[in-house]
Amino acid sequence: MNPFDFVPLDIKHPPMRCTPVWHNVLVPDKRLGTKLYTGYLYLYIKAETPIFIGTSIPHQASQDPREPQQHIQNKWDEYIIPGTSIKGLLRTVVETVCNGCMTKFSPPREHNRNTLPAGFEACNHNRSLCIACRLFGMMHSKKRESAVFMGKVNIGDALAYDDIPEFHDPIYTIVLDVPKPRHKAFYLDEQERYIAGRKFYFHNQELLTENRLIPVLSKSGKSQETRYRNRYIEPLDTGTDFGARIDFANLTADEFAALLYAIQLQPDMRHKLGYGKPMGLGSVQLSITELQLVDFSSRYRTIRGNRGITSYKDDDLYDLLDQQLAPIDEQISRHWNYFRSLPAIKRLYDIWKWPPEKNVFYGYPDPDWFKQNPRARISETKYLYP
Repeated sequence: MNPFDFVPLDIKHPPMRCTPVWHNVLVPDKRLGTKLYTGYLYLYIKAETPIFIGTSIPHQASQDPREPQQHIQNKWDEYIIPGTSIKGLLRTVVETVCNGCMTKFSPPREHNRNTLPAGFEACNHNRSLCIACRLFGMMHSKKRESAVFMGKVNIGDALAYDDIPEFHDPIYTIVLDVPKPRHKAFYLDEQERYIAGRKFYFHNQELLTENRLIPVLSKSGKSQETRYRNRYIEPLDTGTDFGARIDFANLTADEFAALLYAIQLQPDMRHKLGYGKPMGLGSVQLSITELQLVDFSSRYRTIRGNRGITSYKDDDLYDLLDQQLAPIDEQISRHWNYFRSLPAIKRLYDIWKWPPEKNVFYGYPDPDWFKQNPRARISETKYLYP
């Protein structure tokens, strides 16, 4: 079966946009009818499959074929998942399951026209933002002097708990090429009007690998032995765990619910993170291990006690999350359950459910298959392999 599928856009209900609450607000405007939430949470990340995030290298880069590339470390030689990677993951989930805009879409030239449904364009004004842009920020990519909105969620690097974690055996990756939107039967809806949706990768039971580095061929057909189409890597092994801190400020009830839901999802779902997702790398479990909230309305009126700071850990935290934070604010729970009712999460569940479906082999169809099946949908690849 093809290793990815799409979560369709709800074209009848484009993203709702509104004026965000700004960073310097301590007490919410009464017109909002909601509290504001500031504090931090600790995020626990456990690798359910091997995971790899390398240092930034150009596509088809050269490497020493005798030495596998290593997982990224910070300047103190600690193994990490960069905060930017976690932020990108959570933003994508919020955009998908909470009906946000398409921040990274540009119409492929193969489609000959704009195939993005009206209303899903990236937010371009800081006083009219979808929920994802209110959480994670907005900057117009084509207008340097346009107004921006800094995100209200700050995510630090996740540090591996073990100084020297376990490593998976070095592997040769499969060739991970760029998307092929020219195959419209995959990348467009059945009527070929709009994009098929947002792309997500299935969880694999076993890794797809090669047995060597595959050289880039020159125009003459000769191999360029110093440049390769795939990579030789040494991932961190299954079971490696990380911890990260996420700080947030002035979140409205719907924004807070969206952030928490993007992390929690459902107990039998897992996220995908890092390099090599099509070949089975990067299936991870996310969970919250501590939550601290700051109430500024009481923090600056008291000098004793908790000074408006409330912490939740262990059973208290688990009970609170099980109730979608209803004991704190019924509005958070209502928004949480609303997001859980949207059609996008049902489709994402089919892709990210855990454990992976048994006896399903994931792999890209070869060029001959595409030539023979130019109008075949992704669903028709399910039984492509024995």
